[in-house]
Amino acid sequence: MAQAVVTMNEQTQGDAQIRAFSRWTNWGGAALAFLVGALAAALLLAATPGFVSNDDYYHARLSAEIIEQGSLRVAFPVLPMTILSADKFVDHHLLYHLYVAPFAYWGGIDGAKFAQALVVGGIFAAFWLLLRTLQIRPAWLWLVALLGISTPFLYRILMVRTQGAAVLALLIALYLLFKGRYRWMMAVAFAFTWLYNGFILLPVFCGLYVAATWLTERRFVPQPLLFALIGTAAGLIVNPYFPQNIAFILEHLGEKVDVAASVRVGSEWYPYTTEALLNNSLGALLALVGGIVAPSLRKTGRDRVETMLLFAALITLYMTFESRRFIEYAPIFALLFGAAALGRGGIDWRGLLPGALQRRLILRFAPVILALPVLALVWATTREVYSEAQGAPSDYMAGAAAWLRENTEPGAMVFQTDWDDFPYLYFYNTRNTYLVGLDPTYLQVADPNLWNLWVSITQGIVERPSVLIRETFDASYVVSDTRHDAFANRAEGDPSMELVYRDANSLVWQIRALQTER
Repeated sequence: MAQAVVTMNEQTQGDAQIRAFSRWTNWGGAALAFLVGALAAALLLAATPGFVSNDDYYHARLSAEIIEQGSLRVAFPVLPMTILSADKFVDHHLLYHLYVAPFAYWGGIDGAKFAQALVVGGIFAAFWLLLRTLQIRPAWLWLVALLGISTPFLYRILMVRTQGAAVLALLIALYLLFKGRYRWMMAVAFAFTWLYNGFILLPVFCGLYVAATWLTERRFVPQPLLFALIGTAAGLIVNPYFPQNIAFILEHLGEKVDVAASVRVGSEWYPYTTEALLNNSLGALLALVGGIVAPSLRKTGRDRVETMLLFAALITLYMTFESRRFIEYAPIFALLFGAAALGRGGIDWRGLLPGALQRRLILRFAPVILALPVLALVWATTREVYSEAQGAPSDYMAGAAAWLRENTEPGAMVFQTDWDDFPYLYFYNTRNTYLVGLDPTYLQVADPNLWNLWVSITQGIVERPSVLIRETFDASYVVSDTRHDAFANRAEGDPSMELVYRDANSLVWQIRALQTER
């Protein structure tokens, strides 16, 4: 009897040691994954002295403004003719800007990039915890594969934009769902609503989890969805911009989507083709296909976890086919689905291999066999991202912005020939106001007539642009890049326009008193 008690005590101690070791592996591995991800991001971001995309300049500057103005609700008077005018502006990425604020305020461009590198590290850590929680093996290989599944995925999570943080929030939500900690969904949904204007995605994920549970286990578990909806509603109401944020969503975002169909907007609003995804996201598609065919290699069907991740992979893939701005989501959830389907056991790999000797050799060298193609994808992907990250020089538009800051009155309207130049101008000069920025539809939705006039002027169709620029747009200054030759030719022949600044990237004209042509 005593011997039996001793044996039971030893077994209990052994189980406790195993659990402790498992917890150490989970959280110690997460810490290591965080360091690896953050370091990889920092090295890639070091490829250029500037940001990897133009909108990063806007997000960094707006983040710094939170500290400079000392308010959660920052004044934003710089786009008065758009739907982001001072009385309508809503910071729908507020939580992300709060996070970046100290980094951007004290560290400038490098500080903001460091903040984003930490977000990427968080993505790697959360991905590791999910792999360990779902008992996916080999976890380290699936984690490394994250660097090679998709070039645009890796490139875009390096941007100082909220999408990377949104991916992190969704990974945390999945971890809580699979751990059964549904009440925490209120806090995550609240944060997600402050973080990202696509906040509906988190309740959608919770709804997919409810559906997956019902389909696989015939259990109706509505709590995750209910808690997510409560957190989302709270995030909308307990908000510095309430009720303006509700009006922004209802009045502007829907109209913007409709207008985008007829206006040439940023490339991220257009869909990916299958061919493009095969070229730049082959690893993600292979993981998705592997996950789909996995049940045919085993005797069991899909469980709740695998079904939920299949739903997540498919809906984010659909989003990507609708608009490439969602490429941050599809690859990582395709990889997670493939890992859950192929890496949790149940597949008799030995039975799939012919011959005893071949089975022993292949299984012995399986890690190397699997690692080689993964590392090849990682190498190709990171090399391409490193090349793409060169981007525009960090001083692009800096000279024009400095001239305007030093030679114009506060609030003076600046007419731009390209809406894409706004983030650079705003980053270096918050003294002026600008005609259009962040998205061309923001002007068209606000005033279609002004939009049409702006297009005609910038394309060089208007013979004397100074008249309309001064009288219709109330602007005395024009800034352009060096690629708008048709407009530059018109400006050169306009007696009321004087070129007052020029560098390798930009030109600035001042409109003098309107003159009649001689």
